[in-house]
Parts: sequence; structure tokens; C-alpha cells
Amino acid sequence: MRRFTCYITGLLLICAACNKQLDLKPEGTLIEADLLKNRQTAESFLADTYLRMMSACGSNAYLLGDITGDVASTADQALIKGDIDPRDKNYDRLWSEPYTTINQANVVITKLALYADFDQSIQQQLIGEAKFIRAFCHLTLLQMYGDGALQGNMQQQGIPLMLASFDGYDGSQNKARSTNGEVYTQILQDLEEAIAVLPEKRANPVDQGGRATKGAAAALAARVCLYARNYPQAAAYASRVLNSNVYTLSPSFIALWPDHTAGGTKYPIGAEFIFAFPESYNATSNYGHNHGIVYALGYYKPLPGFLTTYEAKDERLLYTKNGTVVPKFTDPNIRDNVSMLRLAEVMLTLAEAQAQTAGVNPVSVELLNKVYSRAWTENPVPHVYTVADFTDKQQLIDRILLERKRELAFEGFARFDAIRYGRQPNPQLPPARFALPVPQHEIDITAGLIKQNPGYIK
Repeated sequence: MRRFTCYITGLLLICAACNKQLDLKPEGTLIEADLLKNRQTAESFLADTYLRMMSACGSNAYLLGDITGDVASTADQALIKGDIDPRDKNYDRLWSEPYTTINQANVVITKLALYADFDQSIQQQLIGEAKFIRAFCHLTLLQMYGDGALQGNMQQQGIPLMLASFDGYDGSQNKARSTNGEVYTQILQDLEEAIAVLPEKRANPVDQGGRATKGAAAALAARVCLYARNYPQAAAYASRVLNSNVYTLSPSFIALWPDHTAGGTKYPIGAEFIFAFPESYNATSNYGHNHGIVYALGYYKPLPGFLTTYEAKDERLLYTKNGTVVPKFTDPNIRDNVSMLRLAEVMLTLAEAQAQTAGVNPVSVELLNKVYSRAWTENPVPHVYTVADFTDKQQLIDRILLERKRELAFEGFARFDAIRYGRQPNPQLPPARFALPVPQHEIDITAGLIKQNPGYIK
């Protein structure tokens, strides 16, 4: 993997710097009281927060799941083997960018009501969107850095929860790492509060897919509960999304991911996408400002071993073009829309959660069949599964996990789905280093209040 570019690092310094820019009011900028006063500028600030979220939760964080999960290649052996030195600043962005985004979301959450003079229902919607963003970023951090967070170890170290914006840093804002359980609880609280105020539908497909909605918050909550091993709640949230009748499965996998090799077009966001970053609609985008998922440039290719997990005429395999192109990212300008939550994932989440709670059951089998058969539009489906095909719960779960790996490949899931079941994402990554190392800078700046993950303590 190409080295992560090192920008300004440090959760505390970055968060302080963000608000200093607002507080000092240099020429051409607005202080928070002005920025949040009217709807137009408040929504512009929230739009910038979404863009920061794309950099934080897309880009390198998005690539990580597949290039360390035996799906795509990388030259970065430190990532594959878990040999990252906590002092290596090339990886600091994985920690710092989500926290920068969280701080900006916290400005909306904690200060919008103080300064806004527009409709309160609109204010509540914007705060709900900010809580969705904060929840997504906290989960992104937890799945990377939480010690045992994906393995049900709720009392072990998670991440520092940041719930207030910075008004300048004096050291009093230093936060220790909350437990994994505390972080999961806060994420779900944010999402429940977001669901209460967000709209079910928005005016156009770009807003529907590119801004938080009730469905997006519920879909993310389903993922959170799946990762936390709260399977009844995962099933409940996933069912809520499916029963909303807002989202539909694309009839064809190939139609869902059209070829963008020509570049330069605004690409549609279909009804299967529950939440995505609409990068192709970003009018200010240029080559230096893109989503950062550089599959189209050929740096990372599908691994031959991964491609063998598909059956011969599975259309998801055929569309990789002999293993040289990742079908979900083909724009040479790196401006494809980036899927973050889509219906197929939610269906497989419900299938897995239902299998965990009810064993071999017809609901899980039906959902598995729907996702699997969608990859066979030009040839007969090789096998239509029934409950009789599975002798026990684990056999069904393993088949669902295989479908997740095939269906969600190159969308950042493989590493975390393996760790959830105590399996090595790749043969070279030791279990003691399933969690990434906390950047040493964070430990130093908090005088050791933030602790390192055990696998990196020498």
C-alpha cells in the first residue's frame, strides 16, 4: 500500500485548531455565532463536515478493511503484518481525521441552538445529521482501535469519546479511552436521537443518498449492534430499514456499478444506496480533492486467492475484468460516489443476526438467496438454498459471511468481519494486533492518560 500522507496530527491539537479558526475571526471567515445564525451558512458548515467525514471514513480507512483482509493487494507489509510503529506518522490520519470531523459535528450539536434564528425543526434535523456523522466517526475509530471491540470484550479499552467542541486547548479537555461498551452505548444513543428528528425521505436522489435520513441512521445502528454482538437489536434495526419500503435492491449487480472509465460525469445514486458520499456531484472537486480510494489507478488489485471464492459465472467476478479492475471504483479521476451503507449489507446483517438468535431459519435463508441470486441475471442461479441445506447454525452463518465477503468486497468490511469471529483477516496478522496502535503522539500529549493497545507495548 502507498504510505499514508502525514498531515497535521493529534486529536487535541487538531480539535483546538479547528475552533481557533472560528473564534479568531480572521478576514474572510465567520465566528460560530455568525456561522450558525442562519440556515444557509449553518447548512454550508454541515456540508463541509460531510466532506471531512468522507476523508475520515472513506479514503485510507475505507481501503484498510480490504487490503488487510485478503481481498486486495498492497505493498505495505507493516499494515498486513500489524508491524506499524506507533511513532510512524504516516498512519496518524486514521486517528486524527475522524476526530477532526467529530469536533466539527460537535460544534453543530452543542452550539447551533445557542445561535440559530431559523426554524427549530430544521435546527433539530441539522443536529440529527451531525449526530449521525459523530456516530459514524466514533464507530470508524472503534473498529480500528478498540481493544477487543469486535470480539465482545466490552470492558476493554475503546477510544476517547468526544462529545463537546473545543474552545481552545488548555489540557483540561484530555480524555482517557472509554470502554468498548461505553462507546457502543454512546453511538447508539446518538443514532436513536438522530432517528427521532431526521426525515425518512429527501427531495432528490442526491440528498436522499448523500445526507443522513432515518433509514441511514437505522442501517448504521444495525451495523453497530452486529459489531457489538447485540443480535436481537441488530435484527430490529435492520428490519426497520427493510420495512420502510424506501430502498430497493438493484435488479442487477452490474447495473448497480456502471463503468466510469471515461470519467467526468455525475453518476446516479440509486435506491439501493442508503448513504453514500456523492463525490461525482462535488462541484469543487479536482484531482487533488477526491475520495482517495485509488483502486482505479491500479495500486491495489483483487487478490487471486480472493477471486477464487466466487463461482465461475458469478457476475461480481466477471465484472472485475480478469482481476485487473475493481468494479466499484473505475473513475480515473477518483470521483466515483462512495457507498457507505446499502441495502444488500442490511439484508445480510438481518440474515446473520437472525441466524445467531434463531439458528437455521427461513428468514435468513430467504435473505441469503435474494443477495446471492442477484449476481446471476445472465445464467441460472447455481443453487437456491433451503433450510435443509444447513445442518446447524454455524454452517448457515459461515455461508452468510462468505456472501458478505463476495458482495461487500472493496467496501471496507473484510478485516472487521473476520475479526468479529476471531479469525485472522490475513494469515500474517497476529491476533494480538487486530487493533491498530494508538499514535504515540496522543499518548505523549495527554501525559499517558491515553493508553496504548496491549499488542504494541514492549
